[in-house]
Amino acid sequence: MPLPGLSQAADRPLVSIVCVTHGRRAHVLRCLESCVRQDYAPLEIIVFVNGSDLETERAIASSFPNVRRLTAQRNVGFFPALNLAIADARGEFIMTVDDDAWFMSPDAIGRLVAAFEREPGLGAVTCNLEGPSERPVEGGDRYVHLFTTGFTMMPRRVFTEWIGYYPDLFFRSAGETFMCTALWDQDRPVKRVHNVRMFHARTMDARPTAEWYYHGLRSQILCGLMRDPWYLVPAGLVSKASRSFVHGARLGMLSTWCRAWAGAARHTPAALRLRRPISWKTQRRLWRLRGGGITDLSVLRPH
Repeated sequence: MPLPGLSQAADRPLVSIVCVTHGRRAHVLRCLESCVRQDYAPLEIIVFVNGSDLETERAIASSFPNVRRLTAQRNVGFFPALNLAIADARGEFIMTVDDDAWFMSPDAIGRLVAAFEREPGLGAVTCNLEGPSERPVEGGDRYVHLFTTGFTMMPRRVFTEWIGYYPDLFFRSAGETFMCTALWDQDRPVKRVHNVRMFHARTMDARPTAEWYYHGLRSQILCGLMRDPWYLVPAGLVSKASRSFVHGARLGMLSTWCRAWAGAARHTPAALRLRRPISWKTQRRLWRLRGGGITDLSVLRPH
């Protein structure tokens, strides 16, 4: 079904840009500058200052008085903070931006909304990234198995009707997998728009490496328990354990590796209560999409 408001240029849908920031004052100011320069209207911008940071709050208030600010006295985690910001947003579309990234052109939001207008059945559209560790993908729009949350637009109905909010168990990481697997399982494709670019500085400011690794691994383990079909869970856990062990050894973080698996074990009952496994058809689609280059959805349909 077409989403309301898209076909009437004079009555365009409200878009809410939401950004979660923690310990990156200079970066988030650069991010917000690119947001306020977007030529799309109507638009609202919400920034969630995660953890007590009066200097960042004052800098945002001074430089961007029309940006709405939400705060938490402690760092509650990326996805819990993002949930709070999305719940406070009013837009028909939610655009999440990382605090260390920025739009490279003022028409980015308009182009992403136009992608939904051209293809109303989409579940999400995501940007083409460039930066120190990312190179933009050329050759047109592509369907993808996974987006990066901080560069993606979704209809608000994803959170209120179709899937729900990100699990608070995910302090960081795995929210993308949780959401994309569910969208594809509902036949709501995820698409990367090649001519909408964001620069991703990918800074590790205020990100202690050990804690970053711990929360990322723990979330990925729990997400597998929530989304993988039962017959893939044992093999998935074994594969994840072996690969993460090698990675942890290379980082010199085997104690953190042990802590992450122990943390996942403690949260397993909560993860199983949220378990919504994807179908075998969806799993095959995702495997096919990982190969890249999919421009026609018909190749993903069984013959």
